Amino acid sequence: MDILAHGLWTYAIFHKTKSPKLAVLFGVLPDLISFTPFFITRILSNQFKGRPNLAEIPNFVTSSYNFTHSLVIAIVAIILITLIMRRFYTFLLGWPLHILIDIPTHEATFFPTPFLYPISDLHISSVSWGRPEMLAMNYFALLLVYAFLVKNRIKHDKRQIRTNT
Repeated sequence: MDILAHGLWTYAIFHKTKSPKLAVLFGVLPDLISFTPFFITRILSNQFKGRPNLAEIPNFVTSSYNFTHSLVIAIVAIILITLIMRRFYTFLLGWPLHILIDIPTHEATFFPTPFLYPISDLHISSVSWGRPEMLAMNYFALLLVYAFLVKNRIKHDKRQIRTNT
């Protein structure tokens, strides 16, 4: 899924938590960590022309992608952070949410989600989020979710006004 949609879905799910902005950050970090250095070098060298050929993508991108898109690593990291800090941070769940969204929205031919890395290279090949009809359905679903959230917010605000008067 594209990074904007990851951020929007993460906010929709975590908007009522203590740190929704941090949840969004953790919801987009897997892609930012994996792809930002590569895309910056492509942009600076004037080679940014849409989806790159797999042969053009350096190994560090695949390695970081495997690491950041693993439920195994995300869960272990969250457990370790919780043990070290002696506190569970809900915003960290943005990371596994990212992975769970990616599993059914990536095809095997271009960055399938290695959700069991390093235990297994199992991945699920599905319909790519980048296909126009998938993008349209995803953003339409987001539009419906945000319309629902706005409607509930308006209803909540009206109740607050009535109880305060």
